[in-house]
Amino acid sequence: MGRSPRPVFSAWRGRFSPSIPDRRRAAFLAVAAVLVGWIGWSGYVLALPLVMLFPALWAWSRDRATAAAVAMGYFLAASRGLPQGVATFFGASVWAGILLWGAASVCFAAVHAVLWSSRPGSQKAFCYLIAAVLMAVPSFGIVGWAHPIRAAGVLFPGWGWWGLAATATGLLVMTTKAWPVAAIALADAWARLFGLPRVTVFNL
Repeated sequence: MGRSPRPVFSAWRGRFSPSIPDRRRAAFLAVAAVLVGWIGWSGYVLALPLVMLFPALWAWSRDRATAAAVAMGYFLAASRGLPQGVATFFGASVWAGILLWGAASVCFAAVHAVLWSSRPGSQKAFCYLIAAVLMAVPSFGIVGWAHPIRAAGVLFPGWGWWGLAATATGLLVMTTKAWPVAAIALADAWARLFGLPRVTVFNL
């Protein structure tokens, strides 16, 4: 009788408390998202394709809270110049810009958190597709200026709609187990921008 509460409590704690590895994974994904947003939207155009990693970080999240943290970290870092830009353009206080920055980031994170799915494969890719479309068209689209699809103009210059389709396909594949294939293909296209040798697997 005296020992029965302990295993029950242990089971409850194990079920509802995130383990240390899970917390570390969540922290790693959030920090990685911040770095991707910060570097990708640093103003150096050749760094923009790095934002294609965002869907993979979102897909690797193990729960909705982590997915929200990943999206929030990415967007806050990507749009970090917004407060000063709003203050300069509208002649308003920088606090107005900070308020807009925070509201837009919450909106971006909320959409990606709600649409996150624990189901792998096509289900997760479809959920990301919905999130990507929502962040590209009004009303959510008005705050989607850090959309990863904008890397299309850098990765596939002169391709027009074909380049946009190729980038969209790459973003979706990055949310699946086939993400290494998409990563290699995108790295191959990125290598051309730096004049580096192409990835040999695509030159066979």
